[in-house]
Amino acid sequence: MAGDSQVALYQRIQELENRVEQLRISRRVLMRLVEKSENEKWELVNRLRQEKEQLQARNRRYARVIWQKNKELVFLNCKLRGDIVS
Repeated sequence: MAGDSQVALYQRIQELENRVEQLRISRRVLMRLVEKSENEKWELVNRLRQEKEQLQARNRRYARVIWQKNKELVFLNCKLRGDIVS
């Protein structure tokens, strides 16, 4: 009888040790997935940041071109009205 309870306790200990090992493995897998997700997130953030900078640079160039064309139109308009003598 005492031997049976010792065997049962030993089996229970083995089951618990197996569960602990499975939990360790699951934790490692989960941590790898979290790391991978974080890395992908930062890659996306950096890519979007670069794209934003490129768009801002293009918008600045476009604004300068529009400003220059607007100055030319004002000059030509003034010239047509006779405000500027060339």
